[in-house]
Amino acid sequence: MSRHHNPPVDASAPTLQVEGLNVAVRGGPALLRAVSLTVQPGEVRALVGESGAGKSMIGKAVLGVLPRGIEQASGSIRLQGASLEALSPAARRQTVASVASLIPQDPLTALNPSRRIGGQITDRLVRRLGWSSRDAHARALELLDRVYIRDPARVMAAYPHELSGGMRQRVLIAAAFAPRPSLIVADEPTTALDVTVQKQILQLIRELQAETGTAVLFVTHDMGVVAKVSQTVTVLFDGKVMEDAPTAQLLAQPGHPYTRALIAATPRYTHPHEPLRPVPDELVARLRQEVARGDANTAGATRTAA
Repeated sequence: MSRHHNPPVDASAPTLQVEGLNVAVRGGPALLRAVSLTVQPGEVRALVGESGAGKSMIGKAVLGVLPRGIEQASGSIRLQGASLEALSPAARRQTVASVASLIPQDPLTALNPSRRIGGQITDRLVRRLGWSSRDAHARALELLDRVYIRDPARVMAAYPHELSGGMRQRVLIAAAFAPRPSLIVADEPTTALDVTVQKQILQLIRELQAETGTAVLFVTHDMGVVAKVSQTVTVLFDGKVMEDAPTAQLLAQPGHPYTRALIAATPRYTHPHEPLRPVPDELVARLRQEVARGDANTAGATRTAA
């Protein structure tokens, strides 16, 4: 039988609570500024904003994989009620591994080219979570079949270069769902794929999330994706929350000028000849000044998701 560890978590608590999170370059500028958000069990929350807004940095902070030289300066992160700051480094790694998974952005670089697919799916289950090799292998085959990969046994024995980009991304999705996590951080998982495969991957993530009840923190720059996958959305600019609301409400009645600009800048496939409307430079300049001053009131009202 598998040996499953029991992390110090509370399944009745919100899956993820981030409060007043500040992340900065050590001895340098802030990258996240007093970010607060909550993800409830089974909820899909989108993090949206332009490149450099801090979306992926939030996911890295939650998973404890901030790049070298970047640190959590203040604030708190709780996974199912467990305060990560209160844990030893080893206990924090164990808790995160037991509760959360990552679907990374680029399937080409996320997989080790020198290792077979099977081992890359089962390693975490065996080494970090204490599953038996037999149970981990069976779970990997089950998930590869579930993500519509033909002949899972053959793919388990394959190397990443033998798979297409879409198949590699399906492997990463299977690996993320394999340990039955409570939270998945999906870091722009369709960015490196063509439009047709993007649609398939989004549909697959929605299906698995609905089946398992896993909460998802979905990082994207695409408002069209936000509308398709999320129940709630947090809009970020320069590391600061501009707006936070239920997705339907935010798309129908955006409360912040930056949110309105992002929506206006989204290409509409029903109007293919309509010119693109970039976020106005004057709005960007004004918001940067306001964020730099740390004036949360002038940066815009934040609506809290119901």
